[in-house]
Amino acid sequence: MSGGTGNRRSPAWIGLSVLTGLVFAFLLAPIAVVLIEAFNDSELMNFPPQGLSLRWFQAFFANAEFMSSLWLSLKLGLIAAAISTALGAMAGLALARSGSSSASLQTLLLAPLYVPRVLVGLALLLAFAWLNVSGSLLGMILGHVLITMPYATRTVVVGMRAVEPSVEEAARMLGATRWQTFRLVTVPIIRGALMSGFIFALIISFSDIYLALFISGPQSITLPLRLFTFMEWDQSPLVAAASAVQIVLILSVILVAGRLFGLSSPGSVE
Repeated sequence: MSGGTGNRRSPAWIGLSVLTGLVFAFLLAPIAVVLIEAFNDSELMNFPPQGLSLRWFQAFFANAEFMSSLWLSLKLGLIAAAISTALGAMAGLALARSGSSSASLQTLLLAPLYVPRVLVGLALLLAFAWLNVSGSLLGMILGHVLITMPYATRTVVVGMRAVEPSVEEAARMLGATRWQTFRLVTVPIIRGALMSGFIFALIISFSDIYLALFISGPQSITLPLRLFTFMEWDQSPLVAAASAVQIVLILSVILVAGRLFGLSSPGSVE
């Protein structure tokens, strides 16, 4: 016990702790600035704020265009995340059972991660124009599933490492079908991985702007794209307020999912 305490007081441990704290501060500082700026009482963004007010939150929720984009982003994110998680679960199961061919199959399934998002958007723009789904909710769902499914797949693959084949074999020996084994044995073991994949997919979909530049239509503008175009001619803290709402929504989903499903580890089971 004393040895562990001594190691934590060593210069190397203290230096590592300070470095870790600085990295976290560097990563969280932009979020903190946005959250503080959202309460700015000024007409233009400036930091630090000279006064505090909720006026920009009121302006955001009173703006019909922003509300329409917010609900579209939420709906799109939830649908795309649900589909990506379901497909990712099947793909992850296939990867875990594919043996020697898993490397090639995994490369194929994760291919959208290796291609620049701009090229993906351009390819979808041409494909959706040919399929006549440009600017539609269906087209946007298909596009977002394409870019979010690799995250869900990778998370499920990691979660499947916690599944012992002997457990599934025991269920089969007791008379369970493949579907019953998957639903009653495998899913409870990997539910943390499934929810983590869902959250990853939701965050990627909800914050996407590159794909939206290519596949959005006049009546289907997501919130990130709305903010991007809005900032071209308006530099008010309304942008910070809208961004703060996005941050709070994403953090709320993560906290609620962690409370309900327990995300301490990909394969955790309570």
